[in-house]
Formats: sequence, structure tokens, C-alpha cells
Amino acid sequence: MREHAPLSADPPLPPEFSGLLRLAQRSGYAPLSVEVLPGDVGRRRYVRLPLAGGESVLGVVYPSEEDDARRRWLAAREHLSPRIRVPALYAEDDSGNQILEDFGAEDLASRLASKPAERARWLDRAAAMGETIAEIPDPRINAPFDAAFFFRELDLAREAVFDLWLGEPLDAEERIAHDDWAESLAYEIEAHPRVLCHRDFHGNNLFPAGEEVAAIDFQDLRSGPDSYDLASLLWERTTLEWMTEETGSIVVRRFVERRGLERTAFSRRFDRVLLQRAWKVCGTFARAVAQGKGPVYRWYLPRELALVRRLLVGGADCAFQKVFESRLAALC
Repeated sequence: MREHAPLSADPPLPPEFSGLLRLAQRSGYAPLSVEVLPGDVGRRRYVRLPLAGGESVLGVVYPSEEDDARRRWLAAREHLSPRIRVPALYAEDDSGNQILEDFGAEDLASRLASKPAERARWLDRAAAMGETIAEIPDPRINAPFDAAFFFRELDLAREAVFDLWLGEPLDAEERIAHDDWAESLAYEIEAHPRVLCHRDFHGNNLFPAGEEVAAIDFQDLRSGPDSYDLASLLWERTTLEWMTEETGSIVVRRFVERRGLERTAFSRRFDRVLLQRAWKVCGTFARAVAQGKGPVYRWYLPRELALVRRLLVGGADCAFQKVFESRLAALC
């Protein structure tokens, strides 16, 4: 039996990774060390396992309560892999441990931030992946987006921004204005043309892989508005520092041309979906600030509020737009 040298990990390796290391060694991998990686919003845990020759693999540990997420990830990977680049699955066991292809430490968000000259090229490649996903039939792994889902996100944002962050809940009249607006917007975007959506199609879940883009974290894919993934790609927190309307419009134009869509109508749908997402993200950031989770969210929040302000355009937005101007305009 082959012997393996002791692994080094700094800080010491948590015990929940012991089964993963046994899987790696049974599968013929001899990691030289273990790099514990930041987790995501779920309870999955990640490590990078460097190998001889400068290569590495990723290890993933799903606790028992995340077994449904693991099942959906496997089903989504099988469905997507014939059409887009997703991680190869090298090994897994019955205890929630996986060994995966490692796309490296630099995600697309980092590439776009650090290399402005390459932004147009990589945004175009990522948008092209979004087009491919949109052409894939919905495998029905997850329930489709609906108005109730969109409204719930908007309502949580209202609570986080006004109640938790500012400590100044809306009065009865303002609450009606917000809720009527949120309900109208939710039903409006529910009626948009539908395609398959990655669900979290942003720069932290996309990776430069040679000359193509690879995707991770796709277990929540579902049917949704046809501009949803593109809105996620262009106007997420990782792009707020450098994204402009001009840059975004160029990507949208090429996306529309390649998909054979009518540009004006799609651009209108894009802005409405982006408005929903932007207000939802304001809630995420406001909740994080209220919970004392770090200064980075204090930096993001005014920029996300400014995006919401730009996208509120009167008409069905008019009543909430007035609330926003009186309560939040000075914070943008």
C-alpha cells in the first residue's frame, strides 16, 4: 500500500475534511498540502489540494443538511456539461465528499478588475455562455422564478434597508407605496419571455479557463426572465467600481444581435429585471452592514442605491420613487 506524507495546513485542518482526504488518497491523489478556501452562503466547505507538478484539485465537503444541494449540483452539472465548461468530477463518495477540477484562484471578477484592457473580451465570452445556457431546455431541477419569489426578495430588501440599517421603518403610506411597486414589478418581470438561467451568473462564479469561460455554483439553475443572467453578469457588486452604462450597453447589444432579439424591448426588460435585482442586493448589503459584517458592504451599498435610483423611471415606479428620493437619495 502506498504511503502518503503528512499534509500541511495552516491553520490546522478542521476535522470535517478527514473523509475528503481519505477520498483523495483512495482516488490516487497525493496532496502536498491543504489550502482551506472561503465558504459560500451555504454550509459547503472547500479546500484546494496542490499536487506534484504544479497541478491542483478542489475538494468539496457537503454536510448532511446540504445533501439536496449536492444532488441538484450533480443533476445540473450533467445537464450543462455537454454545452458549457463546468468542473470535471474526479471522485466522490457516499459521505458528501467530492474531488473536482480546479479552475484556479483567479475568478472572472478578479480578471475584470485587474486587467481593464481585457474586459470587453471576457465580458463578451461570458455573455456568450449566458446565451448558450438560455438555449438549453429547463431540466426542472428547481422551481421556476415567479412573482411571489421576486416580491419576497423585494420585501426583504425593504425590511433590511429601512428597518435594520436605517432604523426608520416606512410609515403606513410609504409601506403601501413600496409594496404596490414591488408587487407590480414582480408580476411584470414574471411575464417576461423565459429561458434557462444559471441563477448566480456573476464574476465570482465564472472563471477564465484558457480562452473560454467556465461556470461553477449552478445548482440553483431554473427557468426565469430572459435578461436575468445578463443583468447579474454586468451589474453585480464585483463590477460596481468600473462598470458604466456604455460598457453595459455594448454587451447587451451584442447579446441581442446574436440571439436575434428586438433590442428596444429587450433593453426595457433588462432594466426592469436589473431594478429588481439591484433593490434585492441593496437589502443584502444593508443587512450585512446592520449585522456588522465589515466595511466592504458600506462601500458597496451607496453604489447599489445609486443604481436603483437610476432605474426608477416614473410610471409604475412613481410612488416608490418619491419614497426613495425622500429617504435614500442623500445616501447614494
